[in-house]
Amino acid sequence: MSTLTAPSATAPPRLYRRFVTSALHKRFVHAALLSLLVALGNAFWLGSNQDLFWSWFPFGPAGIKALLFFLSSLLIFTLQIATLRIGERTTTSPLATFRASFLSAATVQTAILYLMSGWWFTEAYIWSAPDLGWITRGAHNTPDMLNERPIFFRLYALILAVGYAGCHQYRGWSSLRIPISKLPATPSADAKAQDTHALLPVQTRIQQQLITALRRSALASLITFIVAPFINGLFLRNIFWRIHLAVAKLFYNLSRANAHPIGYPPLGFAYLLRCLFAGFLLALTWELTSMLLLEYLCQEPTKSGLPLSAASKDANGTLLTGLKAKRDVVRTFAFWELAIIAQRHKDRRKAIFEDIERPTGPMWTQMMQAGLNVLQELQLRITGPPAAKPGVPETVKPLPRLLPEMQTQSIFAPDSKPSRAERLASPLKQFGSTMQPWHPPIEQTAKQVETRLLEYAKPAGAETKSPSSLLESWTTELRQSRLGWFFNSTNTAKIKATILGTPYGNAAVLVDVIEALTKMQVASLTEDTYGKATPTVPDTVRTFTKTLNLIEDYVARNKQGVVGGIEEVEIIIERLRASLKELLSAFQVYLIDQGLGIAELNQAKKAIQAPSTIPQSQEKPKSKPKPIESRNERKLFQSDKQREGSRDKDGRRKDHNAEVNGRRGSHEIEDVGERNESHEHGRLRLDAPSAWTLPRTTTGGPLFQRREMEHVR
Repeated sequence: MSTLTAPSATAPPRLYRRFVTSALHKRFVHAALLSLLVALGNAFWLGSNQDLFWSWFPFGPAGIKALLFFLSSLLIFTLQIATLRIGERTTTSPLATFRASFLSAATVQTAILYLMSGWWFTEAYIWSAPDLGWITRGAHNTPDMLNERPIFFRLYALILAVGYAGCHQYRGWSSLRIPISKLPATPSADAKAQDTHALLPVQTRIQQQLITALRRSALASLITFIVAPFINGLFLRNIFWRIHLAVAKLFYNLSRANAHPIGYPPLGFAYLLRCLFAGFLLALTWELTSMLLLEYLCQEPTKSGLPLSAASKDANGTLLTGLKAKRDVVRTFAFWELAIIAQRHKDRRKAIFEDIERPTGPMWTQMMQAGLNVLQELQLRITGPPAAKPGVPETVKPLPRLLPEMQTQSIFAPDSKPSRAERLASPLKQFGSTMQPWHPPIEQTAKQVETRLLEYAKPAGAETKSPSSLLESWTTELRQSRLGWFFNSTNTAKIKATILGTPYGNAAVLVDVIEALTKMQVASLTEDTYGKATPTVPDTVRTFTKTLNLIEDYVARNKQGVVGGIEEVEIIIERLRASLKELLSAFQVYLIDQGLGIAELNQAKKAIQAPSTIPQSQEKPKSKPKPIESRNERKLFQSDKQREGSRDKDGRRKDHNAEVNGRRGSHEIEDVGERNESHEHGRLRLDAPSAWTLPRTTTGGPLFQRREMEHVR
């Protein structure tokens, strides 16, 4: 490994864009070589095959044909590189998708290059086929005729090109989708398990998509084969015939009998099958060309196992230029490389921490700030731009006047009513009073016409509404109709567009920023010799906490109706929470000393808890239904001995009390039975006491009660 040398004090570092471009060129060459093999296959299948050896041998006629077919793929490569983007298109409605996909300059560029590619493929095929010349030679008694077979094949290929241009725009074949991976379920020491982008080898990915490419090519060629004869016969046959006739007259002597096509096109079933097979190979060429370039470009920014910037004399400065780049492709690969350095390359981490003598500040501080800027852009997309502060008007002191002000009042008394000539001339005065004199009359006329049309379209008996309210009601009715799906936006698309960005959502750079900042700061505990990285941890904790809270709140507000489709957003939330938890666990001793407030620390600890988990101490116990309380009976005697009482010497008190108590007890039992029956009829059930004690005294008067209480004592 090459040693990292100290940067020069004056020479600026090489731009990271140069290293990324060099790596992408190398990967483009690999994809182009495979496309050349595809072109060689086209030359074999579409050739004469009279000699089996020369039909495939690359250093011969087959090689020349392959180069001609390869130019068709090269045009698609040019289109992809010119319109390369990172991420998937994020639009909020099908109407917005249509407007962004088909009503842009890139759409025109895509259509032109696909038409050129399809036309060149047909010419390469026609030049190698002896029966597809411009004219059909006649006999000694018949004139030469324009050959309609190549005319139909050119039309068929151009229709297929238009269809694939639309598919290219709609499916985003110029978008480099870098997949992001979830956190491993169990912590692992394996570096591959911690990668932010779980990518299979290129050969494996190509093999997995090969069957899909074959299926799509067959379907597209078959649909075009069915549609092309109708389009040719109904709309474009005469137009293409005249164009070919004008070109053929430059080289051949054709009679006037060729002025118009006659009868049905003399194609034949065998030739139609040849057109179908050639169209299938053309569609397969486009499919494989687009797929090969994207798969080869979607690789780690490494060279021979080392980061791309390691080849620079000032590796850290070069990487910093990539982190601050404006172009999304360069910045994405730069943060991907920083995440790889944070995970695998200890020597580069130490070199970044020890690079503290730059005029612009320590290297790690600048890298960290570049990463936090990415997260702050995400926060700004959620919260919106801050409100503009009202500016203080500047007071301009007027210069002293040399002459008195001119009078603005008319020196002639105006007439009470304007004359007819003035009324006719007043509209003409507007043409000289403004920079655009035609605007006032046109605007007034258009407004009057719009008002009249809205009044005419208003239902009879409806309330009078302003034009704006009528338009709003029409828009609401349109959104609620069967065609409303084309205009309505879904919460899923809204969440992805806000959090991942628009018009293309780049989740890869967000995941790499989170991973790189976390791993680098955790590694600084043992690898930062000068201790310059620890003071930057509070800013990272604050930004992570705020970003996590904003994303979760935004998703919770717009969660209604979201079934799926926000997996990337959920991965970002998961990684933010895990990274924040890792930082708090590693720097819990130093955070307060480095300037993180107690309230901010508590807020961060609260943010790392999943919304669904609530501490048990805060959970309220479930209220159990209260059982029906049994009726409390007032007891006069606490024991049997007290109930028996004391005997008199002659035993009269005992017998008398027993007799009285027996009579009262029987009356009470009858009363209780009557009450129970009444409660059963009212559906109110009360449990009867298990043992009847001495009931309350309801008869006998106060004298008897006083004697009884004295007897108890």
